[in-house]
Amino acid sequence: MKKSLKIALGIGCTLSIMASVFYTSKENPRVYLNNRINLAYVNEEINNKKFDNVLNVLNKSEFKVDLKIEESLKYIKGIYILSDSSFISDKKTCVGIVDFGYIYPFIKFKMEKYFDKIDDMYSLKEEYKNKYTNGNSLYLKIEKGNFIIATRQKDVEKVVKSEKYLSQNILKILEKEKKSNLGMLILNLGKNPLGGFNELVLTGDVNTKNEMMLTTNIGGKNDIIESFNKIEEDGLDGERILQKNELYLRSSKDAELRSFLFFLNYFFKNSIIENISSKIKINTPKKDPTVENLSKKEVINTKFEKTQFVYGHLDFKIKEKMIGQIEIKGLAEINRLKIETILNETTIINLLKTAK
Repeated sequence: MKKSLKIALGIGCTLSIMASVFYTSKENPRVYLNNRINLAYVNEEINNKKFDNVLNVLNKSEFKVDLKIEESLKYIKGIYILSDSSFISDKKTCVGIVDFGYIYPFIKFKMEKYFDKIDDMYSLKEEYKNKYTNGNSLYLKIEKGNFIIATRQKDVEKVVKSEKYLSQNILKILEKEKKSNLGMLILNLGKNPLGGFNELVLTGDVNTKNEMMLTTNIGGKNDIIESFNKIEEDGLDGERILQKNELYLRSSKDAELRSFLFFLNYFFKNSIIENISSKIKINTPKKDPTVENLSKKEVINTKFEKTQFVYGHLDFKIKEKMIGQIEIKGLAEINRLKIETILNETTIINLLKTAK
């Protein structure tokens, strides 16, 4: 009996030591999101999110989701795709980081089924290259419990050797937006504001109605953002009847906004930006004579909130092919704009089928 107890205690101690070695060395993957990064896609707490709505829409769009991928979502805590390439560069490189949380030791033991090990680096086996990466190479390195992946070895090593710290600017964004089931796309403008903009974050979420809501948060101090401040005093909020396929804006600095839109039309000539900006109406009165003569199919009833600076119900086309309709709403805060773009289920399905 004493011998069995000693053996059990010995095994227990050994397992405790092994666990402590693994888990005390586990590093928070957020430390890779330093100020060197210009662009990042982040989706955290994946194992605690419900993806039924997303998978339902994908299935209706005839996208076949591998059951193994669907099952693997239960074991992934976070996905990070990082790029330090310039915003204007045509050739962007990126590195992926997968966080399996505290089950990563068990995942590590299965790596050699799919990867060949070369020193401390893993290379995807030839048989899986054709199946998963169209024949392209894929390299992986496990660094302090995080799985770092790229198509080039030097990109993996660059991330491993980079300075690691928690960026307070990015940390605030992550905490605020981490619940979105489609994750978030972050342009890191905190260190080097662009034209007075210091925050640009796009998040996505598919709700229980199978609607996709894309939310853009824009922060900074410049004339464009300031032109939407103090609009609650203009008397243009409340119930409105608006024309479809027009974008309605409210602004406290009409002249500055019109100058900016003129610049957009000139700079983005013959592009989608010009098409949208040419349909903009600024500070349209509640009694708009152009709406009174339109049919019910050409107008929409809506309600402008006190600080709502934009609304539009627009046809969504790709290369003249009708995809569906999108609804745009935007709220203005001090030094910040929040713009929501809503796609209904039919529009999402048509968009995915077109992309396919």
